Amino acid sequence: MLRSVIAGIVLAFAGSRANVSRTILSCAGIVVGVGALITVVTAGDVGERFATSYTEANFGVAATMQVDVTAEVADVEALETDLQRAGGQAVSLAAYPSGTVLVRSGGQVIPDVETTVVDAALGDIRRLNMREGRWFTEADTESLAPVLVVNEVLADQIGDSADLQIGGSEWRDVRVVGVVEGTALDSGWSSAYLLRSPASVDIAYPGAEPDGQGIQLSYAVRVDPGDADEEAVHSRLASAAWRWGVDDPENAITVFRIDGAEEIEQLLFYLSLALLGIAGITLATGLLGVLNVGLVTVRERRRELATYRALGASRLTLFVAVVTESVVVSMVAGAVALASCYGLATAADALAADFLPPDVAVYVPFQAVLVGLGSAAGVGLLAGVIPAWRALSASVVAGLRE
Repeated sequence: MLRSVIAGIVLAFAGSRANVSRTILSCAGIVVGVGALITVVTAGDVGERFATSYTEANFGVAATMQVDVTAEVADVEALETDLQRAGGQAVSLAAYPSGTVLVRSGGQVIPDVETTVVDAALGDIRRLNMREGRWFTEADTESLAPVLVVNEVLADQIGDSADLQIGGSEWRDVRVVGVVEGTALDSGWSSAYLLRSPASVDIAYPGAEPDGQGIQLSYAVRVDPGDADEEAVHSRLASAAWRWGVDDPENAITVFRIDGAEEIEQLLFYLSLALLGIAGITLATGLLGVLNVGLVTVRERRRELATYRALGASRLTLFVAVVTESVVVSMVAGAVALASCYGLATAADALAADFLPPDVAVYVPFQAVLVGLGSAAGVGLLAGVIPAWRALSASVVAGLRE
């Protein structure tokens, strides 16, 4: 049996070399179909990584919630402890200052700077792509001067000036430790993140107690994706609200999910199904083309195949020869399609580099290679079985008479 299989493979390669035009014709449809399939898988991979990067940078990693407390909080420390007990794996203040905060550089006030008071833990909740410098660390809370991270727009307005101040009625020198890339939250606007610390409390919340007592607060909270139930988190917080001095927790506490991971995942799922459907139709068209060429080839080669049979070739040898030739043709087409897709992906990455996040590149993923070559082999196998069966059912005598 092994001898018959090896002989069939040898005959298949000989037939492919002897019929170059037919081989190229068979390849054409498979190249298009496999190329479309690889492109779909590649586009889906790039889309998924882009969507993940976009949502994590703009709203938060998977299962990020915003918790607003609209009533006065008597004990902020107790509130933040209960946010962790309610399932928060990372908790950061993410609130606007209660007073007017201005930024000036070199004595010149920069207009319309949007300032958000945050904690260092926001770096574990949102994807913060730093263009320069770094994000806040816990050590920055000990700084004697307020600490800022600014976005690209504000950094360009500041320029190289080291004389940067923040305040309103009084001005304080500040330290800028990093520049973060702009997001949809501040696109086109100057924005700054002000680290919550003893040095910044009198700027962000003028007239408030040092611990923040009496301030209406908003938090970004990252929870376990398997426990991302807004009602459950709200219920846990409401049951503990008495500890921080909130009398009407049902109306004073608002919890809602802001990361959008579920919506993006669902959108990508339906988009992938649609693209896979289109690629499947294209691949099926290529399969029919190979099948048609295979049937015509078997008819044209009846005398050749009959001669092999007359010379002692077994039925298994001829079956393997016809099927293997079809698989070889399809694999060659798959390799051509894969090489073309690699070239297109390289060109697309160069063209789209300025429009994609720095951590998102266009390339053909390994799963696309497996899907492409696997589908090419499968198409070749399916398209070779019927012609092979027709070849075996033909009469040897009739074939020799042609």
